[in-house]
Amino acid sequence: MEHPVTLTFGVLPGGSTPEEFLAAVQAAEELGYDSVWVGDHVLWPVFWPEPVVLLSAAAAVTSRIGLGTGVMLAALRGAAPLAKQAATLQWMSNGRFRLGVGAGGEYAKEFEASGVPLAERGRRLDDTLEAVRALWTGAPVSLHNSAIDVDGATLDLVPSPAIPIWVGGRSRPAQRRAARFGDAWMPFVTTPEHFAAGLTNVRADAEAFGRDPASIRPALQLWCMFDDDLAVALPTIADRIESTYRVPFDRFERYTVYGDAEMWVARLREYVEAGVRHFNLVFAGGDRIAQLARIAFEVVPRLQAEFEG
Repeated sequence: MEHPVTLTFGVLPGGSTPEEFLAAVQAAEELGYDSVWVGDHVLWPVFWPEPVVLLSAAAAVTSRIGLGTGVMLAALRGAAPLAKQAATLQWMSNGRFRLGVGAGGEYAKEFEASGVPLAERGRRLDDTLEAVRALWTGAPVSLHNSAIDVDGATLDLVPSPAIPIWVGGRSRPAQRRAARFGDAWMPFVTTPEHFAAGLTNVRADAEAFGRDPASIRPALQLWCMFDDDLAVALPTIADRIESTYRVPFDRFERYTVYGDAEMWVARLREYVEAGVRHFNLVFAGGDRIAQLARIAFEVVPRLQAEFEG
């Protein structure tokens, strides 16, 4: 394990109302969390607000905490509008934005509605990232790929500081994408063993691209539920997983963390030992603010003392 280790924690606050969402965002900042994140689907069978709008609201009620998309389906958006949206959010938040991206693919209808063939989503995402990176420099861009076709185009708002790109996905193409474009690699739904193997791939790919592997932060997004009573924690997370993914929880349990502080520390320790340095917590249910507080006081300090000390 490298030294020194720095562990950070982000949260996807969720919320069924604007007030609930913003209250959780503010609580996360007050409790010392590193960042708040929001997911993305252009179309989805259930309620799913638009991430840039949510993060703009979050920026207005906070001053320190990082703001990220976890993750945005960037291939479904035009490269130039996305570059402008991200640069504007960086400006509005005084430099706190992180663009998390992923290929998606779980819901074909949103790709159909956006005019992006599902089979081409990986290439479109790579081309989008190439275009966005180029536009953010402020220099004239001449680029012709599946995401943009321009000669001498210039973005009028250059983000400062540079916007970090966090690349989601656990597949080999996603790992190569993180190695090529990413400031972080952040898979979802993966075990400690698979994370360690994937991180080895990302670092080898980074070297092949001529990049410093240490410049890519290893991160993980995972489903969670904090409650001292397993009779509450287990059915809560199981119900959420089964309703979301339509699979029995016993097939998904290895990708989650739930229970009391002892169970959390033991589980997250496995991921830290596998190389994770940032955790994004996706709550399955319950009182999110209460859980944020318990985790901030009972879990985070113990892990930081063990691995950072």
